Amino acid sequence: MKSEPFICPACGESLHRGAKACHHCGACERSGWSENSALDGLDLPDGEDFDYERFVEEEFGARKAGRTGVHPMWTVAAIIVLAAMVLLVLSGMW
Repeated sequence: MKSEPFICPACGESLHRGAKACHHCGACERSGWSENSALDGLDLPDGEDFDYERFVEEEFGARKAGRTGVHPMWTVAAIIVLAAMVLLVLSGMW
């Protein structure tokens, strides 16, 4: 007869009843779990209430449309390298 599984109070992973530590997150009795603990300390948003677009805007700020995120220095460097390659081809050295 199988015993009812134990849920890790630290991460929510299902474990067998006699587990000494969670194989998923490493929590154990010495690190503070107990069978009476709840998952409330994780402060995870519910899937239905989570708005990804709002999260990205709050964390990273709003992005301006059309901006690629490439620093102007890299654009100048690319133009210089391209010009040097064209000059080498036209001079016959490449």
